[in-house]
Amino acid sequence: MQLKDLSTELEISLGSLQSFINDFNIDLSFCIDENFNVTNQFKEFSEENKDFLKKYAEDYSKEKTIEDIAKTIDAKEEDVLHFFTSNGIPADVAKQIKTNISSYLIHTYISGNYPFIEKAFPQCEDFSTKSLVGYTDLYFYLTDMLDPFISKNQLESWGISKPVGVILYGPPGSGKIYWAKKIADMIGYEFVHVYNDYLLGNFKNSKNSFSNFLSKKMSEPKTLLFIDSFDELLSSSNHDNNFFPETLELIYSVLRHIHKDDQQELLIVGSAEVLGGLTDDIVTPGRFDLHIPIFPPSFDERKQLILHHLTNNLASNSPLLAILKNQNALNKEFWTPIAAQMRLFSNTMLIDFTQSLKKRLYALYRKDEKQNIELSQKILFAAFTEAKAKLTVDYFKHCAVFVSEAKQNVGQDFPHRILEMEMDLDFYYKSKEVPITKIGFKQTEEKSEDKDDETKITTVES
Repeated sequence: MQLKDLSTELEISLGSLQSFINDFNIDLSFCIDENFNVTNQFKEFSEENKDFLKKYAEDYSKEKTIEDIAKTIDAKEEDVLHFFTSNGIPADVAKQIKTNISSYLIHTYISGNYPFIEKAFPQCEDFSTKSLVGYTDLYFYLTDMLDPFISKNQLESWGISKPVGVILYGPPGSGKIYWAKKIADMIGYEFVHVYNDYLLGNFKNSKNSFSNFLSKKMSEPKTLLFIDSFDELLSSSNHDNNFFPETLELIYSVLRHIHKDDQQELLIVGSAEVLGGLTDDIVTPGRFDLHIPIFPPSFDERKQLILHHLTNNLASNSPLLAILKNQNALNKEFWTPIAAQMRLFSNTMLIDFTQSLKKRLYALYRKDEKQNIELSQKILFAAFTEAKAKLTVDYFKHCAVFVSEAKQNVGQDFPHRILEMEMDLDFYYKSKEVPITKIGFKQTEEKSEDKDDETKITTVES
């Protein structure tokens, strides 16, 4: 039984069931297995709590005012209003708002408790071995978009063909390569990364080798070709002659013919920072017409990802693991203050932060090999500042364009993510904290500002 079968049995929508899992931050391993089948644990929970899931589904299906939300969750209207104003929405605007955000999700942000859910699905404490950290909503969105690959009867029952071209779009460092690999894993395809060196002509005879390579892959079953920086390659504004004309013609030839064969098992996935620059003949139906937004991590996901990147692949007797344990830093809440400062941090920036922190802790450990090293504000702030160097004006521009495109394309699918990104952008612009510091160069004024910022970062005491 898959989730859509369970939703039919419960007489609620599939979307509401997926949203319930995401809103209450339920670990996917509790709900579905690697073959997308519902676990017995989640099935039993759903049957026992059918009435609540129906109430949730009813709320999910409609736009809501502050009054509607307060009535649904039995809360004061001023508390619901505070949720929106604390996210940067002016009170007079919030009072008139109609939102698709779940009333129950808002309730969890204003101290609402659901002990029967927490008891059934305890919060994950170990993120070291997880292959998917957060992003449950994006995972479910992908399963819906990729259903023609997953469900074999889509073409016969609904006339829906498998997509032949996918664009993953998002700000730099948001994780587009990771999600391309995740798509290949979800649909059981071989992942093949086509590096731009082939397309730019940096390899001897790469024109012919790439042509032969692509032609060969087209004839092989279940292959996903991932092309980086697709917007640079096929942008409407690209007038450079950096790419082989034959390479471009070959790709266009693939696009012209591949969608005519419904049995074709070649999927081409390209990454782009923005969609607007791609030409109409690229995104036309039957070519690259499936567009997947890749968001920077949310506030809660930043905490989870910090723990994941710090602890992934560590041995049980790792000195770093011992240091984190001694500092009570193996729980999410320890990282809440610093994650709150990482507004709009990309996945790459979080990796930079954790790598910098590891190196600094290792330098201290080498001096005396003691494991009672303190995760001080000074160490955390130094790693934070190093990672923050990539938070440039250009990066903010990419984020702003991305939010605009995502809001237009998938606004109803990711309302909370879009709201959070809009509020984070607004925070930086209003506070004039748009950093332009380049790595390795600091001016006197910037040092002074960094010193002031250091006081903002505090840790949760154990």
